Amino acid sequence: MDILDLTVAAISWEPQIRGALAVLIGFVVLCGSIYLLIATNSGARTGLLISIAGLFGWFSIMGVVWWLYGIGWIGDAPSWQTVEINFDGGRTAVTEVVADDPDLESWEVIPRDNPAFGELQAAATTALIAQGIFESTADFVIGEEAFETGGKPDRESDSMVDRVTNRIGNTLRVTHPPHYAVVPVQGAIDQGETPPGEAPPTPEVDPQQPEIVVVLERNIGNLRVRPAVFTIVSMIVFGVTANVLHRRDKREAENRERNDELVEV
Repeated sequence: MDILDLTVAAISWEPQIRGALAVLIGFVVLCGSIYLLIATNSGARTGLLISIAGLFGWFSIMGVVWWLYGIGWIGDAPSWQTVEINFDGGRTAVTEVVADDPDLESWEVIPRDNPAFGELQAAATTALIAQGIFESTADFVIGEEAFETGGKPDRESDSMVDRVTNRIGNTLRVTHPPHYAVVPVQGAIDQGETPPGEAPPTPEVDPQQPEIVVVLERNIGNLRVRPAVFTIVSMIVFGVTANVLHRRDKREAENRERNDELVEV
């Protein structure tokens, strides 16, 4: 087999290479065809500047949309990170905010019907199984309530002024206060194997098992950092190319005026 056959075979066998080549060829054809049309009318150099300015102008608009809505080429989304798993109901917790109030009296309650409870439940379940404390979700029962403290301040009332003030203040906040949550968990009674074709029984709390609390801390992530950098860089490139084109137009206008004066003389 010659080198061409080996290359084609490698592309056919490796789907990542094939996908990357498809995107690259599409990008080259799209940008190249536009550049070719512009270059035939305005020249190679001016056509290249116009094409780059148009491309990065489009990147800037797209980046602004990504930046505002948190979509597209984004960074890491906010998530709950496990900082401690305590087997004494939080009374011997190492985390300072839990050790100062082991009964969680000053914490806010998150009921099961709150959408935030589902995210906390998923994070606690992942931590318990990943660390080998339980083998599956059938081995433990998560409490009916979770608890949280800290984080961005809530609005004082439901008035429009407080809503707008709180929203703007939290948006412009540079530092974010620590945000903690506690999810109570307890082992379940071993109900044996489920008969074939039947639904597994609902886990029941085993009172002989210790009360476990999973302490989590909110990681705000960097969801909009990547689109923000992409937008700023695109705007800089667009501004530089647009400025170069503007100066070229001014020089050409001056040259035309100078030529007109020579013709008149």
